[in-house]
Amino acid sequence: MLRCVIDTNVIVSGIIIPQGYPYQILKMWENEKFVFVTSPEIIEEVIRVLQYHKIKKNYKLSDLDIQNVEISLGLDTMLVSGKLKVDKIKEDPEDNKFLSCALEGNAYYIVTGDRHLLKLKSYQGIQIITPKKFIIEYQRNIKK
Repeated sequence: MLRCVIDTNVIVSGIIIPQGYPYQILKMWENEKFVFVTSPEIIEEVIRVLQYHKIKKNYKLSDLDIQNVEISLGLDTMLVSGKLKVDKIKEDPEDNKFLSCALEGNAYYIVTGDRHLLKLKSYQGIQIITPKKFIIEYQRNIKK
């Protein structure tokens, strides 16, 4: 089955806005259309962002909602160790965790809206694409 790393911005957008491409991607994951590859570092970042006061308040997220996201990301994904380190993106070194995760989990895609990652287009055979392009490519491949 197709393995994908999903960037924090896509995960958070899909959680807080129940429409659009990020939301569709989370629904695809929920329906087991692909294997979601993640790492402890990515999960920590997602939880940290969801706990920002502005996000919790504006999108009415409870502590239980955030705890459920953390549990789901820990149990319903392919969790890699996060021990592999990559130092490719100099402008924003924090983005390297997505490259590391994808390599460690043998992912085919990194789905992101992050300009530093998207600028690479691919890394060691891993396609780096936007949520919209991921949905389009997935639908195209189903019709084949």
